[in-house]
Amino acid sequence: MTAVQHIPRKELSQFSENDLEFIYDQSKLKDFIGLPFSMANIEKQIELKKDSFDIKSRDQLVNVLQTQYLDVRQNEDALSQINRLKEPDTFSVTTGHQLCLLGGPMYFFIKIIHVIKLTEILNEKYPKNHFVPVFWMASEDHDSEEINHLHLFNKRIHWDHGQKGAVGRFKNEGLQEIFEDLTNLFSESRQEELMHVFHSFQGKTYGAAFRNWLNDIFSEKGLVIIDGDDRELKSMFGPIMKRELTQNFSNEIIQKTNQNLKAIGRKIQVHSRDINLFGLSEGSRNRIIKSDQHFLLDEKKYSREELLTKLENDPDMFSPNAILRPLYQECILPNLCYVGGMAEMNYWAQLKGIFEESEIPYPLLQFRSNVLWIDRSTKKRMESLGLAIKEIFKDTELIIQKYVDKTDANPLKEEELEEGLAQIEMGFLKASDEQKHLHPWIGAELNKMKKAVAHIKSKILKEKKKSQEENLLKIQKIKETLFPSKQLQERHQNLLHFCNANSYQSVIDNLYEGIDPLNDGFTIISEI
Repeated sequence: MTAVQHIPRKELSQFSENDLEFIYDQSKLKDFIGLPFSMANIEKQIELKKDSFDIKSRDQLVNVLQTQYLDVRQNEDALSQINRLKEPDTFSVTTGHQLCLLGGPMYFFIKIIHVIKLTEILNEKYPKNHFVPVFWMASEDHDSEEINHLHLFNKRIHWDHGQKGAVGRFKNEGLQEIFEDLTNLFSESRQEELMHVFHSFQGKTYGAAFRNWLNDIFSEKGLVIIDGDDRELKSMFGPIMKRELTQNFSNEIIQKTNQNLKAIGRKIQVHSRDINLFGLSEGSRNRIIKSDQHFLLDEKKYSREELLTKLENDPDMFSPNAILRPLYQECILPNLCYVGGMAEMNYWAQLKGIFEESEIPYPLLQFRSNVLWIDRSTKKRMESLGLAIKEIFKDTELIIQKYVDKTDANPLKEEELEEGLAQIEMGFLKASDEQKHLHPWIGAELNKMKKAVAHIKSKILKEKKKSQEENLLKIQKIKETLFPSKQLQERHQNLLHFCNANSYQSVIDNLYEGIDPLNDGFTIISEI
């Protein structure tokens, strides 16, 4: 069993003022985003999207998704949702992520569950419409160093695949050996369930296997998984890619927005290029570079006409980068809202101009839920030390100092010491008011005294900490457990980390029960 509570994120040092604007007050970002996220603005966004996403686009999308799901096991729930997308009153809420090994850090699952829960709320609030949760597989990403590992039980599990190019097109050699090794890390009572989880990760490519695995976990919740690396979908996006090649329209717009963002002290998350497209081929994904009257791709020169012919005949050989990927997504989906992490929020804030130029509605943006999972043994240690959950978000030294002060029968009264030193200094200076030539000497002597007092204070505090050494080590252990490598737990630990004491499905179920997409707080899930 678990208990759930929420801590306001504005009370935690992990979030900057800029972060909190996305969470609490998007109206301050009105120049850089569309409508601020709110339930009331859902209806307005429906009207915007309804006018721009016609029946033909819906039919094309549904046909592609039906084809993509042909080889997916137990696809009935997903196909039912896909068929609903034909209807003009059906819209999507989307999140996306790289194809990390078994999801990578836990926030991968948090994003997906957040989107599922949000669509459930919308389906209840707006029964005349239907809302479908969509996961966008970032299968064209070629930075495999970000996806080829996971952290588990203080180990870094690494898939040494030796492949290059779009990760969704990778072959799966070596994965089963990794899954066997992973299974052996768990108790016998968990191994059978995990063998089923790992067995579901099968397909002709890494992307296909990833979809099978994810569908096995979330299809009953209505999740639809889309792979943008698709010829027909890219044909729908073809006119915008053609404009990018012929007019380089996106970069100039992005650069102007970046200047405006810098002017108000906001971060530039992704860098734009002269051409924000890649070329895709077997084993490679490389930038398209304009050079004089030619285009360079894979060390080959293309004339403008040759590249446009290639785009017309083989649109799947082109790939939008981080700048154009969101535009691609919104071009092919009847989407109302994108849910992402803070890095995603920051780069979406760079993009409004290219949406307006392309006459595609800019979606609502919502920052995803945050979750800290506290296992039973850690919870008991915190209780034995009297540590409140909110305290554990602070720096380790601050937690330790507060604990020492709280448990000290004879605390060092630093304010009284400071006040006493100030009075001594004032007294000497006043007494020598008619001998001002002594003031430099008095000041030097007082500085020596202050250093001696500081040394004494440091020595006393060190000894006090030494007497509490066992408990202070426990605090450090708690902090490292909940904030591994000084990161938020959700950004480091894989879901499997919690599966020796819990079943895989129960961890997902507890995340599902705990996450509230309309709660602005940091979600704490504690085992009890």
